[in-house]
Amino acid sequence: MLCALLLLTTLPQPAARADTVRATVTARIAEDSPTPFLFGTVTGLAIDAAGRVYVSDGGETRVAVFTSAGAPVTTIGRKGRGPGEFEYPTGPVVGNDNALYVRNMSAVSRFVVDAKSGALAKFDRTFEGPMYAPWMSKLATVIDRENRLHFPLEWGDREMRLQHNAYKRFALDGRALDSLPVPMQPTARSSSASVQISAGSGRMLKGLNVVPFHPIPVFTVSAAGTILTSPADRYLIQDVDARGRTIRTIERTVASLAIPPAERADSARALARRIDSLRVPIAQVQGMSEEVKSRTLPTTYPVFRSLSTAADGTIWARRWSAANQRSSSWFDLISENGVYRRTVVVPADCATLPAPVIRGSVLACVQLDPDTDAETVIIARIPR
Repeated sequence: MLCALLLLTTLPQPAARADTVRATVTARIAEDSPTPFLFGTVTGLAIDAAGRVYVSDGGETRVAVFTSAGAPVTTIGRKGRGPGEFEYPTGPVVGNDNALYVRNMSAVSRFVVDAKSGALAKFDRTFEGPMYAPWMSKLATVIDRENRLHFPLEWGDREMRLQHNAYKRFALDGRALDSLPVPMQPTARSSSASVQISAGSGRMLKGLNVVPFHPIPVFTVSAAGTILTSPADRYLIQDVDARGRTIRTIERTVASLAIPPAERADSARALARRIDSLRVPIAQVQGMSEEVKSRTLPTTYPVFRSLSTAADGTIWARRWSAANQRSSSWFDLISENGVYRRTVVVPADCATLPAPVIRGSVLACVQLDPDTDAETVIIARIPR
């Protein structure tokens, strides 16, 4: 078993460091932005070799294409079941064959270069993906260097109410290959809480499955076609193969970010009010974690918010940032062989899903308005 262990010392955020660079936002695309465009539900992002950004929209049932400066190029598809049409597009990804692949329910549609726009907008073909696909999932589709397309799957078990994840793998011609499971982390908790109200039916209880600031496991697919995953409670990234074997670990020694007492106290009071509002005994609530039952909140923020891999195989680990830095996103850039390179700060609060995408010097992510949940697509340039 190959095991790479990296132990580096860093200072807590927001200290300015020589290994920290700041990206520049080149475009903000929304209904009320200088580049006005209406999004329904952004379900995924992709970037091609020319830096064009592809935005799949489940609400408007199309894929919109923009330059890296935010200028609209074209739109792909419309609602329907015909060639090049979508019922619910999500998870766009550009393959090594310079084609765009878009998940559509349980199928995958392929688009190639359109002579008029230069974008990957000309419908080529469709192949069937897995049965019972989570068609509204915002998890990214990944194509590794072996040209295997990873179609994300997710399901829950009734007993533990834990969400399970895996990827069904396909060749780019549509041939089904094997599956790549995502290992369960010790920090995993139920994805929902509910109470049964009659035989075969129940009512969801939002916010009672995990306590505020609980570390949520993160994962992505590497360029080699393995799973990169972390429990998110410490700086640990595990590289796991299709057989479930950990082939290496990536670790750093970092200072924990303490949750400010006032913020932690406010969250504790909000949780207490939520629990006290229940009209049923706690024992009848399914999916409630032990931390919720004991009203025990962490004293430090989780380490990671997300993991992504760029087109060149580098790993982008999104760190939790301090309370006074929530308007920006902090990414640790790690080489494919596990060596920390630098930290990139993007001056936007990127959403966790869909995950940010990176290609070359271009990064794209989605930012949610905290009051209205309106979506803005952020395009940023990363200094070399």
